[in-house]
Amino acid sequence: MIRFILTRGHAYTLRPVKKIRRAPAISLMNYDALIRARWLRRATYVFTDLDRLDSWSLELAADLYLQLKNAGLTAWNNPAKVKTRYALLRALHAAGLNDFNIHRADEAGAARFPVFLRKTYGHREPVSGLLQSHAELQAKIETAVVEGTPLENLLVVEYAGEPIRPGLYRKLSAFRIGHAIVPHISVHDDSWLVKYGKTGIAGEELYREELVLLQTNPFAGHLKKVFDLAQIEYGRVDFGFYQSRLQVYEINTNPALETALRHPSPIRVQSLKLVWENYLQALHAIDCPASGGFVRLGDGKLKRHRAWKNLLVRSRKVP
Repeated sequence: MIRFILTRGHAYTLRPVKKIRRAPAISLMNYDALIRARWLRRATYVFTDLDRLDSWSLELAADLYLQLKNAGLTAWNNPAKVKTRYALLRALHAAGLNDFNIHRADEAGAARFPVFLRKTYGHREPVSGLLQSHAELQAKIETAVVEGTPLENLLVVEYAGEPIRPGLYRKLSAFRIGHAIVPHISVHDDSWLVKYGKTGIAGEELYREELVLLQTNPFAGHLKKVFDLAQIEYGRVDFGFYQSRLQVYEINTNPALETALRHPSPIRVQSLKLVWENYLQALHAIDCPASGGFVRLGDGKLKRHRAWKNLLVRSRKVP
């Protein structure tokens, strides 16, 4: 069984996978339940949504990860080591794997324009479009703060993208599942912000090119270096090309998965089927044998956390 640990309200990402007959046994558990647990079933544990945890929950998750590893279980994505958005993009730039950099809003003086403004946490659309000057950037930062976004939750990202054809943009992606790199389908859009894409906009020639990329997996070696640097063993990387150089934009440890195999293009349908075959094969490779049994969780940080919560509940009074 593979048990995915997620934040409350975000299990929708993996529910479609649970319904697939050829998938291994999958269990979804939120961090609240994990932190309260005193016994855990033996399984492969995958820690996700680490960018959605507050600092104390992240520390507790790291403590639980170590307990599972010390008990001999397989666990992926060490919460103490995973690099989320800011740390990841800074590290990729420093390592020469990305040509663009990222800055906190109060240190954006060194930014190379154009840039866009986005929040540190979450996966929603950026706060701004492309900004061309420091004056535009500062005005947008001030507006975001006035509207209620804390300054420390704002990041300035240098833009490094280009259309693959006039007016057409493409975002590529790939999963890492344990030791396997599994290429995923592309997203095509007529906007620089390629997030959800538009069906059928790419055309058959690009769909044929996409199928070849899925079959040959030419970027696997490079992406393995990226995932290793990020200390992420389960997740999906989004990337593209700028001036013929691969650029990594994000790694999501809890990406949404769509099981639909319908599309106007027969070639794209073939690609979707291939992605799912490879994805499920990689999941089976990390599946824990059904040996049964449970693991007893220790004390330490968890014990202090439970005592603090109990004290808080007992002392709560109606004002």
